[in-house]
Amino acid sequence: MEFLKGDYAAIINKLIVVGILWSAVLLAMIIDFYFGIRKAKQIGEVRSSEGYKRSVSKFNQYFGMLLYAFIFDAIVPISYFFEFPISAIPIVSLLATVALVFTEAKSVHEKADEKQRRKVNASFLQVLELLEKKDDVLHELLTDYKKKTENENSNNINNSSSVDGV
Repeated sequence: MEFLKGDYAAIINKLIVVGILWSAVLLAMIIDFYFGIRKAKQIGEVRSSEGYKRSVSKFNQYFGMLLYAFIFDAIVPISYFFEFPISAIPIVSLLATVALVFTEAKSVHEKADEKQRRKVNASFLQVLELLEKKDDVLHELLTDYKKKTENENSNNINNSSSVDGV
């Protein structure tokens, strides 16, 4: 609406507010990334490219959400509903930013052992599902592993006796 009126100062003010909101989300993500790496080091978790890919994916999701909020703020003229003080604020972008910063703050406050416990629980559930579905396959794997270790042990014994005999 401001564009149609030629009120470029209002447009610039809204863009500045949106820039500040996006910067707040970026800062929250950087803080969460830093503490996530620190937590991984504390629990001895390997930091692999998969974790970094999740961070990039989260960045894309968050800023995609902020872009949609910005587009909504640009299309829907809030100034029809409110007078100047509120119309200068992109409401949807503000709400999205609050939700995302709250999510990141919650993530930072989670303890490393809670994250580790969730991962162990998820792994345990996967093992249980595997046991339920593939009991015979698991038995075969265990049998093959047992045979392999027995062969390695017998080879080690044969090798050590031949070395002793020399």
